[in-house]
Amino acid sequence: MRKKRMRLVVGFLLITSIVMVLAACGAEEESAENYPDREIEMVIPWDPGGGSDIEGRVVVDHVSEAMDESMVVVNIPGVGGTIGAEELLQEEANGYHLGQIHEGHLVAHHSGITDVNYDDFVPIASMSSSDQILTVSSELGVDSLEEFVEYGQENQINFGGTVSGIPRVWVEQIGKALDINYNLVGYEGLGEAVQALAGGHVDAVIADYPSAAEFVEAGHMKFLAIGTKERTDSLPDIPTFVESGYDITMGINRGYVAPAGTDQKIIDLLSEKFEEVAKSDAFIEEIEVLGAGVNFMDHEEYSAYLDEQNKIIEETIAEIEE
Repeated sequence: MRKKRMRLVVGFLLITSIVMVLAACGAEEESAENYPDREIEMVIPWDPGGGSDIEGRVVVDHVSEAMDESMVVVNIPGVGGTIGAEELLQEEANGYHLGQIHEGHLVAHHSGITDVNYDDFVPIASMSSSDQILTVSSELGVDSLEEFVEYGQENQINFGGTVSGIPRVWVEQIGKALDINYNLVGYEGLGEAVQALAGGHVDAVIADYPSAAEFVEAGHMKFLAIGTKERTDSLPDIPTFVESGYDITMGINRGYVAPAGTDQKIIDLLSEKFEEVAKSDAFIEEIEVLGAGVNFMDHEEYSAYLDEQNKIIEETIAEIEE
């Protein structure tokens, strides 16, 4: 009698376990099918007020509306965007924890700042690109790229920027191409570096338009040259490095990712919603007002882009550290 009872108990536990596994699988499937049904967090791993934060908030506002679900920005700055990226990887891969990245994260990885790289995430989409501008303090007393070069060949120019991020590559590129004396003073993010420039603590910063525009208008700093091949329609008065004879182009693409392991159905849905936003006139206008541009890449295109950039940045960092 006792053995029979034991067999019944074991059988009951086995059936219960199978039911629980099936229920868990069903719940996981249901969560993907019903996604999203609650608030989504978007980690922006930079200080508030910088170009990445400003553009990211525009993206979040529009995507939230397109998905008909609340999406909230969480700023987690530190060490060139790496702290936020590392914390994002600790979150559940369920579609409710997303993050912003750009080429600076690849620089930080290949500089040995962090083990985290782009392929620890699942790319969703790239949404905007920002042309980068050589921006100098008004106290420097130069009004053109030519005067900047002359000054830099006689004096040391202190650039502000993230040592562990993409500014490190740009400063090296500019310093060598212009044959000037230069040094990079480290700051946590672009917003902090621009504040330092406005206060006269550094001489120059590589900035995007939204990060520095109000300080330029207030007379604290000046735009000298933009890193595009030709002058842009949105900023026609800023000359290019190229037209002055320097083969220098600078720009970043701000994209969005989820922790690896996120359900592909969720990634596909997010990519579709991001594309819907990228095609909307209201979003395009708002991004362009910021002096940036819409540069949409879907999940597959953005993955391929990051693969290519990873190789280029790895080679560039190796050359700098030789």
